[in-house]
Amino acid sequence: MSETTSSSLPAAGGQTLTSQEAGQRLLKLIDSLKKPADFSLDRFKAVMRLPEPSADAGEREPGYEGFSEAIAGGDWSQTIAYSDDASAADAKKIEYRLDYDGAQADQDQLDLGPVCAMDYAAYRRALLDMGFEEGPATPSKIEYATRGTLAQVFRRGGVNVDIVTQRESSASEAKRAHACVRSIEVRLNAYDAVKEEG
Repeated sequence: MSETTSSSLPAAGGQTLTSQEAGQRLLKLIDSLKKPADFSLDRFKAVMRLPEPSADAGEREPGYEGFSEAIAGGDWSQTIAYSDDASAADAKKIEYRLDYDGAQADQDQLDLGPVCAMDYAAYRRALLDMGFEEGPATPSKIEYATRGTLAQVFRRGGVNVDIVTQRESSASEAKRAHACVRSIEVRLNAYDAVKEEG
């Protein structure tokens, strides 16, 4: 996963942020979350550098910043968002997800090849190198073989990173074995955060 850098705007109808760029920026953001106070909308905006919403995007919710766009050349879209419900101590959340917008409902038969910019093995290695500890995966590896999805949690201090992976496709043994990142959710663990601050 090498970082893609570009200073030019995309051509009309092109993407303004590739999945690879989003993944690299999200890793940088995750690594910067050393203490609960780091988990803020200002930091999210500074590190993610999301394109500005269009003028017709409507009024924004307080404590929410989000960005969604179609991924060129297919039925996929990506969403990146920060939300903070001030009424709950552990309600701050950052998420990234790939959504399939086509008619096919059978998720385990989807081909993620065109959008598999975030290779799970590389993302996992980056998190472990940052000092995150890997928790148990669900469902089991046997279920993964048939369903094609797996959820994995990583923890460091008061920060939890939950990743859902999906096999690239069912077209070949190699593609069934290759896991792509389908969604990432980053949250504060309220209990661990209080311990760290105390």
